[in-house]
Amino acid sequence: MMKKPDDLYLELVTPEVILYSGSVGLIDVPGVSGRFQILREHGAIISVLKKGFIRFIGKDSVERRYDCTGGVVECIDNRVTILMDHPGENS
Repeated sequence: MMKKPDDLYLELVTPEVILYSGSVGLIDVPGVSGRFQILREHGAIISVLKKGFIRFIGKDSVERRYDCTGGVVECIDNRVTILMDHPGENS
């Protein structure tokens, strides 16, 4: 079993490429039932994503945004994986 990270760790991936992999402070995603945020110590969740944008703030305090055409987000033990259908533009 993997050790639970102290920070919130994000992997943002598409079938072609890993767009981001690293510690973050906040993740904001377009869920099918509405936008929601994931912070450190968030409860376990799996959700389908709709068209919109994914926004997150890295530990370097830089805000990043990626267009999202759809996908899935999973959060377990401070590890968040976002699987996007296609690589979106970094906006």
